[in-house]
Amino acid sequence: MRRTLQVTSVALLTIFFLGLFLWKSNLTDVWRIMTATSPWWLASAFAVNWMALIFRTIRWRVLLASPKPPAFYPTFFANTTGYMLSTVLPIRAGDVARPALLSRRTNVRFAEALGTVLTERILDLISILTLFIWFAAVRWNAFPNGSGVVHGGALGCTIVLIALVSFLVGLYFFGGVVRRVHEWIGRILPKRFREPWMKFFDAFAKTLAITERPRDFFTVIFATAGVWLCLTAQYWLVFIAVHRPLPFDSTFFISAVTTIGVAIPTPGGVGGFHKLCQWALTSFYGFDIDTSVATALLLHLVGTLPVVITGVVLFAHEGLRWRDLRHAAEDVPSDNETPSQS
Repeated sequence: MRRTLQVTSVALLTIFFLGLFLWKSNLTDVWRIMTATSPWWLASAFAVNWMALIFRTIRWRVLLASPKPPAFYPTFFANTTGYMLSTVLPIRAGDVARPALLSRRTNVRFAEALGTVLTERILDLISILTLFIWFAAVRWNAFPNGSGVVHGGALGCTIVLIALVSFLVGLYFFGGVVRRVHEWIGRILPKRFREPWMKFFDAFAKTLAITERPRDFFTVIFATAGVWLCLTAQYWLVFIAVHRPLPFDSTFFISAVTTIGVAIPTPGGVGGFHKLCQWALTSFYGFDIDTSVATALLLHLVGTLPVVITGVVLFAHEGLRWRDLRHAAEDVPSDNETPSQS
């Protein structure tokens, strides 16, 4: 019954947002706009999105480098397959599947890998907050009708960014105190979760030591910059492809808005991503309904197809079944589990 309710609620939420997204659009005109898209610029957008997987894998290997990084292929496989799961499922199951798949193919422990996933999420959150603050500073008075969104968003992002950086600085310089607080919080968890909870915290805290290794630290910063250059450039290339070129910094704003849409629990962000993207395009950049629908659909395809196709190819190459991935997303391997040699 619980599973049925979950599936039903997700389906209704998806239909609701898709209905809002397609409201008042002319699907014939939408299709005409999409077919008039420049194939070369669109192909460039797909290629740029795929490159983000390479930068993500480089970053993850460096964060996992204790005592040495895992091989590139098993890291790329776990990374891509995990992101594929997060793309097609309504929850971020890939964030658990990634370290689970990696721990079964290398000597990296599951808790250690899971801790680095949180580090990656924090790096990405800092990146998107910084990009939006930059956009707001440059375009502070550019949108008179939307100044409340830009100004309020900048204020909110600044507060979150300061809080996040303060937490990281406190963890780095006062790790013992923060750990004791974390351990105290862990006491409210069931007993069998307390040890994994602390292992997860210790693995995350351990990644902060990367600041003591300048070469690795700057590699992580470079890779993170590469990830977000790809994720924003793909939007810019799609705008050119649909013959509606926008300033490059517009992608900072639209990336932030669509990130909220992806957070809505629908499969692959379907509906939420599209509606919020449409709202940004029509409210701030003067897109008509049909062009906004076509553009949002293309942006979503560019953002998901490279990951899904690459994940499916690796999935087939490894001889896995969907059940294997579902188990990887649900089952937490123990730290003593022997990694698979497959």
